[in-house]
Amino acid sequence: MKKIGLLMLLLAAASACNSGGTSFKASDIIENRHGEVSNEERLYQFYENTVSGEADAVRVTTFTTEGDPTYQDLYFDGNKIKSVEDSSEDKYGSGEVVERECSSILVLTSEKEMVYVLESCDPESEDPTILHLQE
Repeated sequence: MKKIGLLMLLLAAASACNSGGTSFKASDIIENRHGEVSNEERLYQFYENTVSGEADAVRVTTFTTEGDPTYQDLYFDGNKIKSVEDSSEDKYGSGEVVERECSSILVLTSEKEMVYVLESCDPESEDPTILHLQE
């Protein structure tokens, strides 16, 4: 019985170590592996929900050249976007977790590309790009 209790405690602690303490369904995760993007339509749905004022949340996982994940969690409460950028698993990165509050997300398009950008963030970001898609 003690072993089961210990196992449950370890599982609970491990799940709390998830970036930001939030778990995302697989359908809410957009992956960017060196330009190969999966589930990109989910990010567009998030954008549409911000335009219509519907609360939503997604995670964009980008993999470094070495294969380390970095996370950008986006939470929309119906009014503002909270962005949490987590590079703690990037061996060669800063290892920081940076939170920003942004007024909106823009989708910039041309014939060959689509770029998702956060707008009016506090604190400001040197690169407000969330995802850059090219044909």
